[in-house]
Amino acid sequence: MHISSIFALALGLAPAWAVPVQELTGLDLTPGAIPLDKFRLGGDLKVLKPKLRLGDRIDFALKKRISLNWNDGDDDVTKAELTANWDEQDDVKVINMADFGSALEKVDCTAPTMSLDFKTSGPYNEAKTSWNWVNGASKNNIIMFVNHPSCGEDKADAPFRVTSIRYDDQRFIAYMTVKEIDDLESVIPDGDLVVETLADVDEPIVNARDLESDPELAKRIVAKKTTTISLNKNFDNRNIFSLGSGNNYVKLDCTDCGTRGKIKVKLYAKIRLFRVKKSYVEFRAEDVQAFLNLKLHGKGNKSGKGHKVVVPITAYGFEIRRVATLRIAADIGVGYDASIDGEGHVTWGATAKLTNPSVWRECFKGCDDEKSGWQITTTQVEPKGAGSLKAKLGVHGFITPKAEARIFKSGYEVGVAILAPKFDGTATVSGNSNGGICANTKAILGVDVDLKVGLQCYVYAGDNYQSPDWRKVLFERMWTLYDKCFILARKP
Repeated sequence: MHISSIFALALGLAPAWAVPVQELTGLDLTPGAIPLDKFRLGGDLKVLKPKLRLGDRIDFALKKRISLNWNDGDDDVTKAELTANWDEQDDVKVINMADFGSALEKVDCTAPTMSLDFKTSGPYNEAKTSWNWVNGASKNNIIMFVNHPSCGEDKADAPFRVTSIRYDDQRFIAYMTVKEIDDLESVIPDGDLVVETLADVDEPIVNARDLESDPELAKRIVAKKTTTISLNKNFDNRNIFSLGSGNNYVKLDCTDCGTRGKIKVKLYAKIRLFRVKKSYVEFRAEDVQAFLNLKLHGKGNKSGKGHKVVVPITAYGFEIRRVATLRIAADIGVGYDASIDGEGHVTWGATAKLTNPSVWRECFKGCDDEKSGWQITTTQVEPKGAGSLKAKLGVHGFITPKAEARIFKSGYEVGVAILAPKFDGTATVSGNSNGGICANTKAILGVDVDLKVGLQCYVYAGDNYQSPDWRKVLFERMWTLYDKCFILARKP
């Protein structure tokens, strides 16, 4: 199953106008859980670390509510928070070891007996007074989240169920009878999980040629950006396809192409009655635009159909142990169904900007899909040409962000295809030294263009956006860009 967000694209120089995106009735399909071993995206996961407060702040009070926080530890780009409460559980209280400040000398996190060695008597006695509640009734228990350097990173935020405590008043040690909880979801009666990319990151514009000459560059860029996808990419002066040779060939080139903006991702889950009742992934497109200026040229009668990934954004993501993982990747490229009959070339293009911001929320469980934005403004470049030919101009830019998420033990896979600007039409380049081109007696060269431009976006599953295993149409809109003859040269 799959999800998404949306962008828009087009190209050029000229007056701009706003065109509303038309929402189409989609298939009544809801993404569901998939086996974790069926995930397609690879790449290393960065472990988000708990935000520890091992300073002067000390709090040993047993609570009914808790908030666990994580971040990436570097630029603080990715943040996560799990809030939970046990208000309806009379026999359960909760505490986070991170609240103990610097009071502990060391901790032995080995079950079935966990020992907490206090530095001095004051904090020890304060903790004992608070924690003796668990010994007051056999049904009482404490959920303790372990955060201490002595326990090691693999135990960070690991939950343990404490059923009784005995104390060594001479050495200031508390011995807890514990059992480690493998299934965190099963001990949270009511809670919310939010993971999102909050910080703005200044990302450089990266040329596709740079990525080709230095494959490690993409990995270094990815390593810095956690779960914000930058769309600041150029792929100008780039051949998209080339078929044939000699007197029978066709080529499509990007003379000035690229994308701008970024996508931020939010993962949310609502836990109720010890199970996830609501979950979704939200894609937020900010300052997104694309420009596509193209040249189709050749000789003879030749056609090409397919798509080319020009800028792959390698899968990357994060893991919160026992809680969630999120992997994200994207491809930027050009799809084509173009042909030429004759000899010469034709150029055309446009730029498109998406409403800022544009948000798509794909619901996995217990909620409805939501959208906002998704209007586009376009500017166009007038076609030019030379020679004598007829050409089919079926070309589109594409951005295909994908996400794979695990929330506790359930896995979800989501992707969206944004095809924009999407061109569909024909062009005829013709010349006559006697004039008469474009019904003008003085015009000796012209290009007659019937061209539509638009946007298509759909949620999909599978490896190939052009032939997905499953898809649900989100938006589709085409409108006339040109239906006229352009005079390219006149009699002296």
